[in-house]
Amino acid sequence: MVGEMETKEKPKPTPDYLMQLMNDKKLMSSLPNFCGIFNHLERLLDEEIGRVRKDMYNDTLNSSTDKRTSELPDAVGPSAQLQEKLYVPVKEYPDFNFVGRILGPRGLTAKQLEAETGCKIMVRGKGSMRDKKKEEQNRGKPNWEHLNEDLHVLITVEDSQNRAEIKLKRAVEEVKKLLVPAAEGEDNLKKMQLMELAILNGTYRDANIKSRSTPYHRPIPSDAHCSPAYSCAYWSHPHASNPTDPDLCSNACWHPSPHCYTDAPDPRVGYYLHPIRVSLYSGPCHLYP
Repeated sequence: MVGEMETKEKPKPTPDYLMQLMNDKKLMSSLPNFCGIFNHLERLLDEEIGRVRKDMYNDTLNSSTDKRTSELPDAVGPSAQLQEKLYVPVKEYPDFNFVGRILGPRGLTAKQLEAETGCKIMVRGKGSMRDKKKEEQNRGKPNWEHLNEDLHVLITVEDSQNRAEIKLKRAVEEVKKLLVPAAEGEDNLKKMQLMELAILNGTYRDANIKSRSTPYHRPIPSDAHCSPAYSCAYWSHPHASNPTDPDLCSNACWHPSPHCYTDAPDPRVGYYLHPIRVSLYSGPCHLYP
């Protein structure tokens, strides 16, 4: 119907899509934000990254938290602070890295749980700090009393009594799942965390796409040259002589340089370019930096 907004299906939460989103965010954060023009874009990117991570996390643990996030009742009564400790079974599994499993790469797993449950989730007690020397130095000092306790997860929440109890119960259920070691080779959460760490470090490669592991560099045609009239706007070439061609971008640098191409080759001359990189790149022509 005319006037109705079309609703497009959201992309599926895949590692490759998450990598694209995080690369876009990294690129955007490196650009000057004049007059806050990127504020809305950054917010939309953060929301989409959160959605994809949440869906991937829920699929990994078969979690039902996402389905119940809208089931909180209206607040009744004054605000209340609740907390619960879940002790980590380090004695039963002394060699298992529970702290890394709970926190995730750069704390992403814990942050995801906090966003979904509305609770604060902290790892406390002996062995909760990465720097063991600093842990020993802080032991016994004010505000570090928890270091004298066994390793545990502290879950806290502040809300009305009826809502706080529901939130705390959900958080306890989710954290308990993390305290059950999976069999070697069957830990889907660990696989997801390693994948996220690779994305954050820029080393992730999709094993199903060989071309991602070895980017293809198209040979430069012998009769091609970088047109000075367009400041490296496109490769002047007999088969790509029209800079207004809708399939080409006259503001793009049409050479196989890793700062601007994706891995979808144009069958005629060069490469399709990432739209953000295309519109912003205006530097000199470097064929193979």
